[in-house]
This record gives sequence, C-alpha cells and structure tokens, in this order.
Amino acid sequence: KYNTEINLKKSKKSANKNLLNDDKLNTANNIKEMKYIEKLNKSGYNLSINNLDLLLSNEPNFSPKLILRKEFNIFDLEKRVGHKNVLPIMGRILLDSFGLINDKIMPIDKLDSFLISIANQYFATTLYHNSLHGSDITHTICLFFNNSNAEEVCHTKAIDLLSIIVSGLGHDIGHPGLTNNFQVNSLSDLAITYNDNSCLENYHLAKLFKTLRKDETNIFEKLTTQDFKKIRKKMVSEILATDMVHHGENITLIRSKIKAWQEVGGGQTRFNLLTGNEKTKFDEQQLLLNYLIHMADLGHNTKKFEISRTWVKLLCEEFWKQGDKEKSKGLPISFMCDRNNTDVPGSQVGFLRGFIVSSFDCLVSMFPNLRFTIENAENNIKEWQKLQDEKNLLGFTQEKDKEKKEEEEVIESENIDEVD
Repeated sequence: KYNTEINLKKSKKSANKNLLNDDKLNTANNIKEMKYIEKLNKSGYNLSINNLDLLLSNEPNFSPKLILRKEFNIFDLEKRVGHKNVLPIMGRILLDSFGLINDKIMPIDKLDSFLISIANQYFATTLYHNSLHGSDITHTICLFFNNSNAEEVCHTKAIDLLSIIVSGLGHDIGHPGLTNNFQVNSLSDLAITYNDNSCLENYHLAKLFKTLRKDETNIFEKLTTQDFKKIRKKMVSEILATDMVHHGENITLIRSKIKAWQEVGGGQTRFNLLTGNEKTKFDEQQLLLNYLIHMADLGHNTKKFEISRTWVKLLCEEFWKQGDKEKSKGLPISFMCDRNNTDVPGSQVGFLRGFIVSSFDCLVSMFPNLRFTIENAENNIKEWQKLQDEKNLLGFTQEKDKEKKEEEEVIESENIDEVD
C-alpha cells in the first residue's frame, strides 16, 4: 500500500532532506520551495513533476488510508492544493494503493507527465465535467473495490484494475460542458465526426488514446501487443458505458446476472460464476466493470449531503449555461437546462428515489458492504425533501402575500373611487 505519511518525530529539516533526495539542499532552499508550491496552489496552476513528488511526500493527509475513506471530501483537497493539482495527486495515490505503480507494469518516469497532461486537457471553465469530476469518479471506483470483494467477484488482475482506473481519470477529458443531446441538435463537429453516436464518449476516448500514444505520456509502453489490445478494448467498453443511453440495457443485464447468482446458491458460489471460455469470461467481467464505472459516474448522488449538494449545484449551473446557449440558438431546451423552469429540490427527490436508489440496489445486491451508497442516497432524499418543503412554504407564503397585496390595492382603489 502506498505510504506517504511522514514520521512526525523527525525534524522538518531532516524530513525535507529525505523528501527532496538532496543532501546538499539547505533549509532556506526548502522554505523557498514550499513558498513556490504555495504560490502555485493559490494561483491554481498545475504542479511540475518534481513539485508533485515534494507535495505528496510532505503532506500526511495524502495517505491512501485517509483518501480511501467513504467520508473523503474532494472539495477540501481542492482547497488545499488547487483545482488542477487534484487529478495528478489522486491518480498517483489511487494507482499506487492498488500496487499499479510498478516498473514491471508501467514506466514510472512517464506517469506524472501523463497525469498532468490529462489534468490540463480538462477545461476548468466546465463547471461539473472537469478534472475534479474525473478524480472523483476514480476515487469512487476505488472505494467500490476497497470496501467490497469486487476484485474477487470480477476476477480482476492488474491489467483490469489499471484499465478502469485510467478510464475513470480520463473518461470526460476535454468535455465542453454541452451534452450529447446538444451536439446532435446543433449538428456540431462532434456529432458529424461520430455520426450522433455517443459523441462525447468517443471524443474523450480519442483524446485519451492520443495522449497515451505520445512517447512522453505513454504509460502503456511496457505492455505486450496482446495486453495493449486487451486494455484498449476494455477502456473503450468502459468509457462508452458512461453514456446514459446504455443505462437501461446494462441494468437489465446486471439484474439477470444477480438473479442467476441467487439461483445458484444465494450468492455463495458467485465467485465461480465466470467459468466459461475466455471469450465468455471477458464479456462477463467487462459487463461488471462497465456497471461499476457507470455507477461511479453517478456516485456524487450517494455521497454525504454536503458533498452531493455541491456537485448538484455545479451540474445545474453547467446545464443552465447549456440551456442559455440552446435558447440563443433557437434549439429545443434540453431537460433540466432551463434555469427559469427547474425545480432543483423536487427534481433531485424524484431522481434519487426513482432512479438512483434502484440502480444502486443492484450494486448492493452484489456487494453488501457498499450499502452506505444507498444509505447516503436515502438521507439525501430526506435533505432535498426538506428544501423542497421550505421552498413550497416560501412559495405559498409569497403567493399569499401577493394575494393580500392585490386585495389591499383593490380596496384602496375602491376607497379612492368613493372619495371621488
């Protein structure tokens, strides 16, 4: 397991000396370096590779033990290190926590270049689908594996974990903040290039593999030709599975899988389920991995309310910006994209109750230890319902005040007529 915790008994000077691997570096230089990091953090610019090493080693809060908690708040990390620094830090820690930063698997010297490149290709101006979301979905994927026996059930090896983690980090790379629906309705370049089919997901995949193709960011260069073809096939399947149009079909397949497990023996023999030929094993495993990344993509709905509410606010603002653009172009305004006609608390109650809970119920049926996801979603329903009730009460009071004011104006007008 990745260990970045500092022995607090060591002196600051000696700790910095170890972190920087330079015996000649004096305390003054260390202070200067840390001030430079501070400046980068405040400005929001991404870290250099050397500074990423320094920051990771010097911050005990970046240990996997703390980051792989269910209560982890990625917005707190963003405040500490700056927006674009989150993905390189999270990518490094999460990959290493599963033993994937290994010279036999990948060229370690190219990993940071890859992570920083991915972070920089997300747009900070995209309010929801940015590098923070890429980091968060990857964190959620790792939470699923870390808090359940998913590795055993899915029969995952290093290449399988590597595929889904890298897919999570890059699954929305270059997202313009405009949905597939907008792309198709506006006949955008992406819609024309990808023939209206999963326009954004195909675009993200293309950008991700163009990055992986470059020598300086090719973390897959040590894979054999056969393994590279396998990981590419897996990543294509995983990222395409994040398109919501596939939700119904995939959930139906997962439910049939769960039913088969229950019939086999109450889930007790499910570890022996993937026993077909290699083609069948690959497809069955990929179905589960696709489902996990899709659930992680919806995972902000199953975080603690404070975190979930922040994500919802960002998503609504992104949708409303799209709605403004659709209105200005004379296009149909997409669902949830009209800022003047969206009941956020009400829509969240309906979405969580009618969609999220049932979707995550499948997840918990397979992995009972992930029940905290449904518990959080159910609590979020209660919190949104409170806000909805407050909004209704406010609206009712405002309506009554309006009626009272109108009555007073009518009475005043009648009084004036009588005087006249």
